[in-house]
Amino acid sequence: MHYNFFFFLFFLLTAAPVQALQVKHYFKTSIGVFDACEETLEYSFYRSKDYDVKTSLITTGTFGTLYPFKAQYHAVGTYEKDVFRPQDYFYEAHSRFRHRTKEIVYQNGVPQYRVSTKNDKKRRDAIVVDEAYPSSNDLLSTFAALIEQIQRKDNCDFEKYSFNGKRYALSKVKTLGREKIETAFFKGKALKCRYNMEILDDADAGFLVDRNEPIIFWVLKDEKTKVPFLAKAVMESTPFGKMETVATKIEVVK
Repeated sequence: MHYNFFFFLFFLLTAAPVQALQVKHYFKTSIGVFDACEETLEYSFYRSKDYDVKTSLITTGTFGTLYPFKAQYHAVGTYEKDVFRPQDYFYEAHSRFRHRTKEIVYQNGVPQYRVSTKNDKKRRDAIVVDEAYPSSNDLLSTFAALIEQIQRKDNCDFEKYSFNGKRYALSKVKTLGREKIETAFFKGKALKCRYNMEILDDADAGFLVDRNEPIIFWVLKDEKTKVPFLAKAVMESTPFGKMETVATKIEVVK
């Protein structure tokens, strides 16, 4: 991994005393009648206007047996209001036969080059930004911008291009209203939203995400801190049936 990533990550970790907000979600996902995977989502927003967001995924149950897979994604950068400028994005995945990594290195929020590995083969490629898609962050930084907007504006109306180092995709999110929900872990009146992704040629975008199938998700507020968190997400159709993700636990530090 690039030295700049370690340096910036060290800075964020040692900046904990001035931290404004840190939230960690724990999720489990089912597809059809099967348990499919477990995920975490953790993000930190700092008073110094730095952000740190990471997520992990591991397949479980029948899916874990048939398709053992685990992955980690991590993005760091700076932000001001709704402008997010990544500094580094890193992705690592292990499957039965492959180990893959990818890093995108930025300068002032503009991607400069990517370093990718597949098993033991490594390559570095310069990135030429397409001027038709300005301010296209990695997908994880795009999600960070959406999270920050929900906290600040209490709505999901959002549209932004993301970039995986090769291709661009458009994330569109719309507020559908509010409704009461109840899962095995949380309940309450939630903000309901719809997420669509267009130009989906991105293998890093997610597990079994289809370009034509929207994701409906619900955002509740933590009872103690009033911080919004993702409580539930549903995709009605995948190749294996309905996919449902629910938060099992959240941790909030302010």
